[in-house]
Amino acid sequence: MDYIDTKQVAAELRNRLKSVFPGVKFSVRRGTGTASAWISVHWTDGPCPADVEELTRPLQGSQFNGMEDRYESTDNTVTVTVNGRKVTGKPLVDGINTHQHISDDALKAAAELWSEAHEGAEPPTGGMLAACVIDGHVIQENWAPQQVWQIAHDVVLPRRWAASKEQASAQAARPAKAQEDGEDGTEGLALKHTHEDGTTVTGTRLGDGAAAVLKAHGFKWHRKNQYWYALGTTPGSWPPSPPDCAPST
Repeated sequence: MDYIDTKQVAAELRNRLKSVFPGVKFSVRRGTGTASAWISVHWTDGPCPADVEELTRPLQGSQFNGMEDRYESTDNTVTVTVNGRKVTGKPLVDGINTHQHISDDALKAAAELWSEAHEGAEPPTGGMLAACVIDGHVIQENWAPQQVWQIAHDVVLPRRWAASKEQASAQAARPAKAQEDGEDGTEGLALKHTHEDGTTVTGTRLGDGAAAVLKAHGFKWHRKNQYWYALGTTPGSWPPSPPDCAPST
């Protein structure tokens, strides 16, 4: 049985993440010292941890059994390219930790949702807040920054990721449809973020079905600038600071 070094598994994981989640920037790092057989994955916004872990789980060679305080083999194998040659073996990886970070844009959108649920009031700067319900999700009793963080994690990011996947599917289907209709198929949706404009979507056309999808995921139409923008990403929104300790999920 061949064994695949942790460094080579990390390189393979980078390639898989890039292929499955194009446009999302991931940081994949191998641990050092006693943690040299561990890998950490960090990214901002984008897919939920469960989606990322669908890729990381098959690359673990072991998993920790807390009940018996020992590592157990997963029996996983992985195929990587080493010096131009495909090699299949057991990954020398004891575990892969995933860490999703939340952008200021998502926190601003979460603060606006909190305000909508509290008759337009802004999240206070101090004091424990009662639990509330946002888009069917129970937001736990907590301090304002932690509640805003939970709204971003449970509501804003899933909405945006779902919208992003639907847009990608629509864009992928458009060239085939355009070819059938005799069009050149060069137009398409474009998701962009700048400090001045926030998160915007351009390239939509009347009747292409994008409006319903974007509205369902919190985007609004900017009549003057002729683009869709994500709620909470325009200048002037309330900017909460990320909590020191995020609530468990």
